[in-house]
Amino acid sequence: MTPQVFANSTAKRNVRLFMAFRILFNIRFYYPVFMVMFLRYGITLEQFGLLNAVWAVVIVVLEVPSGALADLLGRKALLVAAATMMTLEMLLLAIVPIGSSLVFPALLLNRILSGAAEAFASGADEALAFDSLKLSGNDGDWPRVLERLMQVGGLATIFAMVTGSLVYSPDLIQMVTDWAGFSIQLTLDDTFRLPVWLTFFSGCGAILVTLSMVELPRDDSEKNITLLDPFKQTLQTGHWILTNPLVLVVIAAGVLFDQPIRQLLVVSSQLYARIDIPVLYFGIISAGTAVLGLLAATPMRRIATSQSPRTNFLLLFSTVTLGLFGTALLIPWWGVGFFMLLSLSMRLLMFLQSHYLNQLVDSKHRATVLSFRGLAVNVSYGFMSIAFALAVTAVEKADPTTTQTAAFDWVIRLLPWYFLFASLVFVAWARRRVRYETRLKATDGFTKPTDLSSDTHTPSPPSV
Repeated sequence: MTPQVFANSTAKRNVRLFMAFRILFNIRFYYPVFMVMFLRYGITLEQFGLLNAVWAVVIVVLEVPSGALADLLGRKALLVAAATMMTLEMLLLAIVPIGSSLVFPALLLNRILSGAAEAFASGADEALAFDSLKLSGNDGDWPRVLERLMQVGGLATIFAMVTGSLVYSPDLIQMVTDWAGFSIQLTLDDTFRLPVWLTFFSGCGAILVTLSMVELPRDDSEKNITLLDPFKQTLQTGHWILTNPLVLVVIAAGVLFDQPIRQLLVVSSQLYARIDIPVLYFGIISAGTAVLGLLAATPMRRIATSQSPRTNFLLLFSTVTLGLFGTALLIPWWGVGFFMLLSLSMRLLMFLQSHYLNQLVDSKHRATVLSFRGLAVNVSYGFMSIAFALAVTAVEKADPTTTQTAAFDWVIRLLPWYFLFASLVFVAWARRRVRYETRLKATDGFTKPTDLSSDTHTPSPPSV
């Protein structure tokens, strides 16, 4: 087999397995009922916020070192570990007995494993797929891979969201058992873990997929590494990011948009309950959002490849602002449309970040930089999660007559104003940083902001 034939075969195989892994790793059947399910175990809202903060802290600690390990040791091993930890985190949720003293420790370990799995997968899967395409000379096909992933992933999400919400409630299963002639009386305690078991089997599939991936050949200089090399790579790549205005602004813009949207996604089940939507419809709404993402995949690719970064920023700002203010109105039933707009904005954000960052980073450091991206959004989410829970508690304590639901509503209405303030700060900082660094690095081959959509310039981090 010639090197080119091997490269083409490897690229085709790894890209397909990358999409399969992304789908199996990300379709969490319990997402439509995430918050209400966790509260079902008997924890408080404050404990729920603490658990999610721990999840974010674990990612903060492991995100970038795991990316450096992926660049130095290989991406496949990190992905196998991520799939294994995903399976174990689901097993914990499936077997911990409700009402026992083990509930909070089990949920805490679940969040730790979940954060570690996210950190190990972040950057490594994308780097393996993109570099496989680059090895075969087809890296220009990456936007089409993302488009296809959104389409196939959208169908998988529709199935997972509808199935997860239907099996969470005992109503549907009770109808089936009654129709089948079984005299079994089911309660929510009997069915609320079924989405967890479905996600467990998805994790098992992810393990098989990662074991089938092909690791790309590495340079001899990359094979003799020490324990300090991942940390050296982390520090040097981090320094490069801080001195590269384009990469830094792309990552910071991701933080700006991701933070409020992710917070609302986490409490989506509570939001649906606030606008009078029965639990039975939670998954149907998530499936509807996935359908929109499916239809929007091709337009998103065209937006990414034909519009300037400035235009795309303004588009995202407009949709997120409208979505946040609309969601804050808590309009019964119809308010879900604004939430779906935010979910669609999140998909566009992820598409654009992947498109831009993979252009700007070389192969040896790709997973590390992509891990820095994941680190940034998860650090910001950790702070947001803590701030959100503290704000709800503060509003409750400020007025003894205020219920937790009323406090929750108040904080939701405050979120869009926070986003507007953060956007003003970001724009002022980004303009100064890009102009200053572009002038400073004018003779070093750095691209201008308007060149970001072109593949003609690809600045590289310093070699380790």
